[in-house]
Amino acid sequence: MNTTFATRTRPFTSPYPIDNIQAEAVASRDQRNRERAARIKSLVASAPSHNKDEFYWTMIYDLEEAPTMTARSMLLEHGIIPVPPQELVTTADTHDELWTIIEGLSKCGVFLVNTGHLCDRDLYARLYYRILDEQCRAMPPSSEAAEYVDCLHPMDLEYPIGEKMPQLTSAPVCKPAGTYARGPQFNVIGIICDRDDYLPRPW
Repeated sequence: MNTTFATRTRPFTSPYPIDNIQAEAVASRDQRNRERAARIKSLVASAPSHNKDEFYWTMIYDLEEAPTMTARSMLLEHGIIPVPPQELVTTADTHDELWTIIEGLSKCGVFLVNTGHLCDRDLYARLYYRILDEQCRAMPPSSEAAEYVDCLHPMDLEYPIGEKMPQLTSAPVCKPAGTYARGPQFNVIGIICDRDDYLPRPW
């Protein structure tokens, strides 16, 4: 994953001691990675002689045994504290913060799908107030597995006037390295946008 991701394009000052918080989060992540490596080694050692493939047991661990934590906690490992939506005054601020969070999640191995029915502000609010506090598998970005978060809610399937929205698909599209770019701003409510085409994906 490109390490230049997840940098705000505007000045940001946190009221919290972000350096201390990030240091603690990184220490926790490093401990988690050490425990992961030890457990995978244990799984390989205890496996039958005909099934000592480390890749197989790594996948078993990441998909079945990896600890769960919130995406908000994962973001702290990259020094990101999401800004409350009400503090994002301009559409440019909202767009920047939205993509900072999207990029930060991708560095954690978490990827969004089905975002095209939400404008930037609505998607950011859904992330901030709901999705970032949901539990998901804590897998390193180097894992062959990845966590996908569907941003489509059942109540999104109908417009207020009762007209059904176009069918959406949750199938993620993998992109070759070097093709990533932030998507444009989407500020119109009720219009399907092509944001999903711009979202980062595992390489």
